[in-house]
Amino acid sequence: MEVKILKEEKGELSFELVGADQSFPQLLVEKLNADKSVDFAACKVSHPLVANPIVFVRTAKGKPSDAVVKALKELAEELGSFRKKFSDLVG
Repeated sequence: MEVKILKEEKGELSFELVGADQSFPQLLVEKLNADKSVDFAACKVSHPLVANPIVFVRTAKGKPSDAVVKALKELAEELGSFRKKFSDLVG
């Protein structure tokens, strides 16, 4: 997956996830919208078969890129914890 920054201004960020489907961006957007520093986060896919997801993030305070990094760290921790619990269950 490749990340292309499309727009980066004060309080606003949009980036394209080249080669990604909708699953990961939706998880990221959900995590971003739970962050109180994020005013708005959304994912747009023009066409599910041929388009790359574009993620939009707007913050009232702080840099949107910092919010994305924070959300990615939280997702990595949650997924790692789930992987361990699942692996323990199935042996």
